[in-house]
Amino acid sequence: MNVLELITGDGFTFKRVAATHGGEYAGPCPFCGGNDRFLIWPEDKGGRYWCRGCEKTGDAIQYMRDTRGISFADACRALGISKAGYRRKRSRPISENPGFRPKKYDAPPALWMQKAETILKASQSNLWTPGGQAALDVLLSKGLTEETIRRAGIGFNPTELYRDRRGWGLPQEIRSDGKPKLLWIPAGLVIPQQDHEGPARLRIRRHDPGEGPRYVIIAGSNLAPLILESEKNVFVIVESELDAFLCWQEAGDLTSAMAMGAAGMKPDISAHELLLKSEKILNGLDYDEAGARYAWKFWPETYGQKLIRWPVPIGKDPSDAWQRGLNIRAWIEAGLSE
Repeated sequence: MNVLELITGDGFTFKRVAATHGGEYAGPCPFCGGNDRFLIWPEDKGGRYWCRGCEKTGDAIQYMRDTRGISFADACRALGISKAGYRRKRSRPISENPGFRPKKYDAPPALWMQKAETILKASQSNLWTPGGQAALDVLLSKGLTEETIRRAGIGFNPTELYRDRRGWGLPQEIRSDGKPKLLWIPAGLVIPQQDHEGPARLRIRRHDPGEGPRYVIIAGSNLAPLILESEKNVFVIVESELDAFLCWQEAGDLTSAMAMGAAGMKPDISAHELLLKSEKILNGLDYDEAGARYAWKFWPETYGQKLIRWPVPIGKDPSDAWQRGLNIRAWIEAGLSE
């Protein structure tokens, strides 16, 4: 008897809603009664469930223990499961949020990466000219040293550019007026995310965005989090790449740094696997905004007790805190000692 048969046998009705993990079923929660919040994957890892409402999670054995009030050994006997075999299956690190399915982001087209490399190299040269001094001053004011700025590959694009999307290996898009949509490269700081083949993302920090966005990601970019020092087994998670570069500069020998891009973003599949294997995660994201408070729940639901909420004690982010006198390394060391 699998976990789906076990729970439906208690009088609950479930509907197949997806093919994920061999089949995903949704229905009422046996614990909190919430409709369509309770998800079951009978074919995944021997069968498991998770409620998005009350956050109950487990497998057939856990369900038997919670609903029948019996011991682990009695639940194993009732289900015909070997205790030794059960422990072996559970010994591998798994997410505490089985409903989370991280995305996999593909690399941009090769032509896109070639064009992005040209833009990036020109912007890197521009940053160190008199015309780039104001942009350089912004970076220095955020605590970054000239050495870090060069290592990070940050540049400055002095004028906005428009390019044919097809010339970057992207499909043509038509605007509402019938004209082809162009690829927009705003003026501002150029913040790259590099992989082994070249730039996979270009994010522009605009100096004077007016009513528009401060940050713009160039169309076609990879949207995965930026990860620095990925071989470490502890992580500090921040919002912006500039904050990640600051943490990397001040404590790269102690921790990996991961920039999500926004408080509501979630790890992609590569970042998720690293976080699952890690020993400790310091989450320094700012969740004070009303829309972001709900996003916080994802982190402890997914990574459990090794996840520590660790915002900067002053300011809204590490760069702002550094400007107000915070020792970034000491802040990270204090989090790691928790």
